[in-house]
Amino acid sequence: AGPLDMRMGPDAPHTADEIVNTWSERQLVDIFRMYGEERFARRIAAAIVAARPIGDTASLARIVADAVPAPARRRRHPARRVFQSIRIAVNGELDALRVGLEAATRLVRPGGRVAVISYHSLEDRIVKRHFAAGTTGCVCPPDLPVCTCGRVAEWRSLARKPLRPGEAEVERNPRSRSARLRAVEKLEPPEAA
Repeated sequence: AGPLDMRMGPDAPHTADEIVNTWSERQLVDIFRMYGEERFARRIAAAIVAARPIGDTASLARIVADAVPAPARRRRHPARRVFQSIRIAVNGELDALRVGLEAATRLVRPGGRVAVISYHSLEDRIVKRHFAAGTTGCVCPPDLPVCTCGRVAEWRSLARKPLRPGEAEVERNPRSRSARLRAVEKLEPPEAA
């Protein structure tokens, strides 16, 4: 049992303790749904509010497990998504990912590559959409004889699908199980007409 902190650094605006013990039930439901894609967000948030004050991670995990129906507890620990969502909220992780992607894609020179490993679907969706926006060329209707949108792909995807760890890698490193690697290469800009 550890403290309810979850900060990646001292500059984080919140701690897990603050979120768990002071945020409203509605705010908890929102972060559990948005950052954890948690099906039982309402039940869990209500249980947390009813059990306050919560002092450590073991207590929080127990409260979450008790709030989730038994059949949903079989596969993975039911608190996994809740802890993920609290950690993301504490550290502003998705905003940091967006800022990092923007900076990386802006600063890389033609021929340079950007590779990102994501560990859950929310991160992967952000990376996928960001890279897709840069690899998309002309978006004019196909029946137009000449491109009028002027859109040109800035990036080339290095793999059609994200790379995933093999069985041997997962065996050596179980935390790699959910990892997805996506990579793009910056293209030379078209010659000015």
